[in-house]
Amino acid sequence: MPGTLKWILALLLLGLVLGVIRFAPRADGSDVTVNTWANLIEQTEALGLPTRFLKEIDPDFVTVAFEDLRTYAAEYHPEEHRMILNLRLSFNKAGGALMDLDRMTHHDISLLYHELLHAYLDYIFHGSDPVALRPQSRQVLAVAQEQMRCHYRFVRITPIRQRRETTEMRFLSKDDAWEVLNETWAVFVGWQIWTKLEQHREGKGVGPWTEPLLDEWKALLAKANTSGALLGYYEPDDPEERQVARKRFIAPYNGLTPKGARLLLDLVLEEPDEVVKAAGTVIKDTQDVTAEQLPCE
Repeated sequence: MPGTLKWILALLLLGLVLGVIRFAPRADGSDVTVNTWANLIEQTEALGLPTRFLKEIDPDFVTVAFEDLRTYAAEYHPEEHRMILNLRLSFNKAGGALMDLDRMTHHDISLLYHELLHAYLDYIFHGSDPVALRPQSRQVLAVAQEQMRCHYRFVRITPIRQRRETTEMRFLSKDDAWEVLNETWAVFVGWQIWTKLEQHREGKGVGPWTEPLLDEWKALLAKANTSGALLGYYEPDDPEERQVARKRFIAPYNGLTPKGARLLLDLVLEEPDEVVKAAGTVIKDTQDVTAEQLPCE
């Protein structure tokens, strides 16, 4: 075998072992190198899924890696702007390229959107000059900063998740408040993507809203919000507290707000006005208001 060819094969093998990509090669095995961030956007658009917030992110900002994760199905590390996905989300589970979306389960697509929302928030907070952002992203940034300052800063948590009526008060660090907002919003985005795909499971991708679909969706949203399925969490900064519990879940009182739901559905998920308004009403009608309102700094 010629020496040059040996070096090429060795480099290709090294790339597969490391499993680190920037959404680069085509999943169909084509030898044409493409910008697969654009490919990802093309695939999501074909499924009728939102892409506007993806187009805001500089493709070079986020590095994606595939690993055999044991604890979580996916992770996002904002300090490194690094997204780690389980190997099963890669083409042939080889860790070299993202699996085609039309071969993923609805759960996996929702998981991917959960992580993409983390990447988006990371980018608008830390990766771009706010003045250079599109107006929609500047609005998302402003609301996120407002809710971090108040709703997700002085909070109630549920030390034992199964006992939601038992809560403790916490004043969160800025980093912990950032994580709570990130997880709460990403959980909702993932839930919304999964729910829409499930509602259109007989077809390929999602179709237009109908009155029966909207009524069903409102009932599902109410159930999710009252059951605690949309609650966020944080991993405590304090090492001693982290030994007691790796995750601290927020009490229902500090769950998703009507304003947050409307913002995400409108400016991130590109839903029509009737869905945005309905979500605000459902979240307001099902949110926990039994606790005394906490002060805002």
